[in-house]
Amino acid sequence: MLQSVTNWPNFCLAIARPELENDPKYATMEARAENGPELVRIIDEIIASKTMEEWIPIFKKHNVIYGKVQKPIEVATDPQALANDFFGEVEHPAAGKIKLVNTPVNFRYHPRELYAPCPELGQHTEEILLELGYTWDDIASMKEKGVIL
Repeated sequence: MLQSVTNWPNFCLAIARPELENDPKYATMEARAENGPELVRIIDEIIASKTMEEWIPIFKKHNVIYGKVQKPIEVATDPQALANDFFGEVEHPAAGKIKLVNTPVNFRYHPRELYAPCPELGQHTEEILLELGYTWDDIASMKEKGVIL
């Protein structure tokens, strides 16, 4: 919220603290950075006085850039996240169809694609141990001793 000099005056008005705009301790980005801990305490106290639902119309009225910090369940149902294809579904062998976070990179001629869910616990243990040079006898011994699944 404090990223741009042009946002600072609007933000001060929105939080009903217009005197902060020209206070020498906060009037410039450098001053705000230098006095950051104190300013954060002031802002934290003010922001905590209302709910996000109460702040949204105030921020909109004052043209303040803001973003709501969401819980994971809120993100999973966020209209913008869904519209941007942030999630995809794959078939899980035990759980059926599950939703996963999509890859963040999307190319025009190679659309992103989810291939499979995360492996089950121990699913690739034998394969990895064989690649590392262990023998089937070594793997059987480790299983017998409970070192691996």
